[in-house]
Amino acid sequence: MIFVSGIHGVGKTYFCNMMGERLGIKAYSASELIAEKSNQVMASDKQVMDVDQNQMFLQMAINELRMKQEEFILDGHFCLLNKEGKILRISPGLFSFLNPDKIVLLMEKTSVIAERRLRRDGIFENENSLYTFQEEEKKYAEEIATTLNVQLIVSTGSNDLMNIIEKIGEEKR
Repeated sequence: MIFVSGIHGVGKTYFCNMMGERLGIKAYSASELIAEKSNQVMASDKQVMDVDQNQMFLQMAINELRMKQEEFILDGHFCLLNKEGKILRISPGLFSFLNPDKIVLLMEKTSVIAERRLRRDGIFENENSLYTFQEEEKKYAEEIATTLNVQLIVSTGSNDLMNIIEKIGEEKR
């Protein structure tokens, strides 16, 4: 499994769909898998009510996927926002369970992310808050990759996405 992470609005869905097509691997969104298992709809503000319960639903869905196929892409997060807007780290145990072969962390300029969130979700995001959120996502991704001894590939923005896909494709051969 290739785990693709980044904050809301960084372009994970776009990247995962591109990578999936290019490499012939199916891509799944952690939030969609959780919503499907829990019969709930994710809020547009991206704040999470019960992180632990959601991770339980995600583990159930991943177990089912692993029984069906060998390799897939999972789009998710290392950190989330709780209902007060506070940044929460997802339990390291979840990432041990996921046991990814590679981690890709997508980064982007905060101005680009803010515009995407406004256009997509109708939510105005403070660029300083986005910067803090993105830096915490990166810091925790680095910690998890080190702990799991997994390769971490960090993008510098939308201009290097094809390079990352090509690199992963070459490593698969």
